[in-house]
Amino acid sequence: MKELLRLLILINVAIILTSCSTEKYKGEYIENSIIWKGLEREYLIYLPSRYNTKELFPLLMGLHGYTGTASGFEKETTKGMNHHAEKHQFIAVYPQGSYFWGKKGNYPFFVSSWNDIESNAEPREGERQICSNKREEYPKPEECKKYSHCAWTSCHDDVGFIKEVLNQVTKEYKVDKSRRYLVGMSNGGAMAHRFGCLHPELLAAVVSVSGSIPRDRSCTPNQPLPYMQVFGDKDETTPINGELSIDGWYYEKPDISFEKWANALGCKKEMKDANLSIAKERGLICLARRNCSEISSHEVVNCLIPGGKHAWPGQTEGKGYCITTEQKASIPRYSQCQESDLEELNWGNEIIWQFLSKHRKDNE
Repeated sequence: MKELLRLLILINVAIILTSCSTEKYKGEYIENSIIWKGLEREYLIYLPSRYNTKELFPLLMGLHGYTGTASGFEKETTKGMNHHAEKHQFIAVYPQGSYFWGKKGNYPFFVSSWNDIESNAEPREGERQICSNKREEYPKPEECKKYSHCAWTSCHDDVGFIKEVLNQVTKEYKVDKSRRYLVGMSNGGAMAHRFGCLHPELLAAVVSVSGSIPRDRSCTPNQPLPYMQVFGDKDETTPINGELSIDGWYYEKPDISFEKWANALGCKKEMKDANLSIAKERGLICLARRNCSEISSHEVVNCLIPGGKHAWPGQTEGKGYCITTEQKASIPRYSQCQESDLEELNWGNEIIWQFLSKHRKDNE
């Protein structure tokens, strides 16, 4: 009798655990697509559980890295960004970079990327080369008719695509135009940086994580836009000292891109603590230049993760090279994302949201 009772208890526990693990999010997760410049482009959107048509919601758009995916960014890169959208009640949007299957050596190689414009540009007069002659060879996208020696990303109009998705989601849903934010990882971080420069009027703040910005080619916006960048001091893919990356490219030192953005916005020279409480708790070194364009709330922040690698803050390694069921039909051959431990919210997402949520677009 005791054995039977113990067995029944174990079965009930298993049922409870199974039901808990399958209840991932409380809101609605939607796959969508648009035709942009003759190409079908996809994006995912998460609506938090309290979404309604009577109030406005912040919007966060997240851009995956090279060979990453929209669903991989949400699931593995950020360890469940939708959980933060649910906690803080913001709309989350994840566009998919253009992609194709190529070959690296004798093996199939999935390539997805963002055309941040500068990664594919020919060297200008007086500029230093942005890659080594011994760089790693990556498959070249078919749409790139002219491909420079150091090029490695898509040649599609990704600036236009991101702008169109941002405008379409804002039109279709109850989005607060004063609280639209853009974040990105690696190649996605470089894309977020570039889009912020070209369209500061559309955003309230930008965050670039391990952004792969080619050296000497970072940019600045023509109007105030709060900006934060995050790097690990052990990152070999985008080394913070500007030395050659592990695969043969030169990227801009974070200190240089930070100073250029802050100087362009007229921020005060004085460096102060960024006052990001979670960053302090986790040992990050985050410094800010403030009072940009004579607006006291505007700031440019540089965060360093001691011991950090080429990964999202809160993660120990780069992830997101996978798909979830939301993209299984469109990218069927790619590996499935592993279920992350989502019991504890990722502190890296909290740091980023703590920065973003302080800022609103003044003219909206």
